[in-house]
Amino acid sequence: MSPIAAVAARAVAVREGRDRGPAAVRVRAASGRWLAAHASCLTTRNGATGPVALTIQPARSSQIAPIIVDAYGLTPREQEITRGVARGLSNPEIGAELCLSAYTVRDHLKTVFAKVGVAGRGELVAALFAEAHAPAMYAPGAAAEHVEVDT
Repeated sequence: MSPIAAVAARAVAVREGRDRGPAAVRVRAASGRWLAAHASCLTTRNGATGPVALTIQPARSSQIAPIIVDAYGLTPREQEITRGVARGLSNPEIGAELCLSAYTVRDHLKTVFAKVGVAGRGELVAALFAEAHAPAMYAPGAAAEHVEVDT
C-alpha cells in the first residue's frame, strides 16, 4: 500500500473510531523533496461518511528533522542536545534547559558530531536541514513553486 493510500485509509479508520489521529504522513518524492500529506474524512449533510480530502504540501523542516535525526541513530539525550543546537543555543544554555553542565553537553556533542560525520555546530545543522532542502534548492527551476507527487 502506498503512503498516500495508507494515510487515506487511516482517515477512514479515525472517522469510524477504529484508530486515533492524526491521519498524516511524510514522504520523499522521486525528486528528493519531502512532502507532508494529511487526510480527513468529509461528512455529508445527513451525517454519513463522505469522501476523503487529501492535502499534500511541502514538508516543513520541523516535520523532517525527526526523521533525519533518527536516521543517524542518536540517543534521546543526543536528540535533545541536537535540537538545542538547531535552535541556536550555546552549550551553557542547552545545559541549563536539560539540567546538565556545559561540559557534559560538549561531550554529547562530540558523540553527535562523530555519528553524523561533521566537525562542528554549523555543519551539524547543515547536515540535518540541507538534506531536506538540497533537492529543491539545486533542482532546475528551483525558484518555481511546483511540486509533483509520485504515487
